[in-house]
Amino acid sequence: MVHVAIGKTRISRAKRAFSTRRVPRKAYQTLISGDVCPQPGDLVLARIDEIGKHTKLELTDGRRAHLFPGDEIIVCFGNRYAPDQYEAQIGNDLGPCDLVAAGGIASLELSRHQRMKPPTRITPLGILGNADGARLNVMQFAVPAPCFAPTIPAVLSLGTSMNAGKTLTATSLVRGFKRMGHKVAALKITGTGAGGDMWIVRDAGADISLDFTDAGHASTYLVGISDIEDAACRLMNYAAAQGCDVAVIEIADGLQQLETSQLIHSQRIMDFTIGTVFAAYDAMGAKYGVDLLTRAGHDVLGISGCLGRSPLGVREAETTTGLRVFSPLELQEGALMTAIRDRAAKAYATKGADQPSLKTLSQTVVPASIELGNMVALGPVRGDGQRTIVTGASLARDILDLAAHHVMQADANRICGVAYGRHDRKRSDWRNGIRLQNWVTDFGTIELQIPRLKKTDYTPAFLQRATPPVAAIKGVIDARPTELQTTVTALLSSLTTHRHRYDDIGDLLVSVSDIMANAGLLNLQGRTADSPWPMITAPEYDGLDEDEILDGAPGMMGNLDGDAEYADSDIGQAFQRRFSIAAAE
Repeated sequence: MVHVAIGKTRISRAKRAFSTRRVPRKAYQTLISGDVCPQPGDLVLARIDEIGKHTKLELTDGRRAHLFPGDEIIVCFGNRYAPDQYEAQIGNDLGPCDLVAAGGIASLELSRHQRMKPPTRITPLGILGNADGARLNVMQFAVPAPCFAPTIPAVLSLGTSMNAGKTLTATSLVRGFKRMGHKVAALKITGTGAGGDMWIVRDAGADISLDFTDAGHASTYLVGISDIEDAACRLMNYAAAQGCDVAVIEIADGLQQLETSQLIHSQRIMDFTIGTVFAAYDAMGAKYGVDLLTRAGHDVLGISGCLGRSPLGVREAETTTGLRVFSPLELQEGALMTAIRDRAAKAYATKGADQPSLKTLSQTVVPASIELGNMVALGPVRGDGQRTIVTGASLARDILDLAAHHVMQADANRICGVAYGRHDRKRSDWRNGIRLQNWVTDFGTIELQIPRLKKTDYTPAFLQRATPPVAAIKGVIDARPTELQTTVTALLSSLTTHRHRYDDIGDLLVSVSDIMANAGLLNLQGRTADSPWPMITAPEYDGLDEDEILDGAPGMMGNLDGDAEYADSDIGQAFQRRFSIAAAE
């Protein structure tokens, strides 16, 4: 083993790779050569011998510098696992090897994808050392943070394989958190040292962007799981110390990769994770990945990735997994923020003392358009065998449309002193047609048909609201069959300043039920599209077909003669109108 001093001029002329960015230039003092066995993370001065796949080297500042034979570069020894590119492992000496990653990884190629050219060939000139002749390793320059349990929560971005869309998913989540006003860290805890992923999350607004190289690993292939867990905790704690509320963590490669397959079962990782988003290429991969992660104990919030490019693939994935496929734009707009907020609130109840930032996350104010817009229902199968996709925003808009028009009719009845279509000499006003006005809501534009009165200049009170009653609308959507009348009444009350008694809402309930049936929600709530009346619960239908329901099933509007009191009610009359039946004479 030979130690020689190395001049500042030679170091300054060498092209320093991204993987070495945490090492200050003044640290390079000696060059160690001879009988040396390189270790992962060792810094090496190497010479370019033959240009292959990598014609450029990503420098410490992110610029990609062109490479030429004879150039001297400073890179790290490391192993690489990339199904779309190279598999490589560190050799036992300083003999010629390969540049297997543009971020600066020196190793020996074992295999490569068929479309890959041979890697750029390099010759190590020596391992770089400090003034005492001790070799330099990136682990010595890791971020100064402890590796105990983190104090902030994280959302994971996992995927089926390399290039499935994990980085774009993580980037979109970062953007979504920033839109909600959070201070967010973007972390990548496995992979091969390269700056592309870090630059994009930084451009998306991440307050802190770090990867495993910041924790002391040039790459994580063949690194022990406990060491990767320590690195993840170190990065999380560093982000927490910088004031971040939450972290988005990307785990590289697919679920079958050696380290990833173990990390998804890591209890240390699970302890600070409040949700996972899975990126997939196709529906089969999405189904397998979601099932595997669910069995491992992950709360999978949704699916994203390359799968989203195919409408048919999206439909297959949503049908087989029961989860929604989110586009990058939807994630950037904050489509998952409601679900993440709810998970944070649940976690805060048990981990609040250990992760105080969960409280901040649980208090996220989500815009109304996102609050309901991230709900998607799969409508009934049409004649062509396809399903209609109904968004939460459109469902909320349709329900709000019905409720608003019901309120306006009730207001007009109150002002006139008589119901529409009836005569009364004591009436105080008269209807005089309608006027059209667009009501712009967070769920889209609703065309209102506002009653025009002869004596009164009427404008509905709900037009003065800054936002629609999101909680009341969500209550209707989430209501069980027996709760629908109560929740619809609450929605009507939230739209007016007058205390109406909304007794005659049978027709409105039927209309809302039809909307829910078309959205495919009735079956999920114990109702069927063939029988949309919300006041009849699923157990009462067991063993009965439609003929039995209408021909004498007691207590279900079948024996109308025996249910005269029920039949005379508003609900009963609406039911009869819905099915075009009349009470027995």
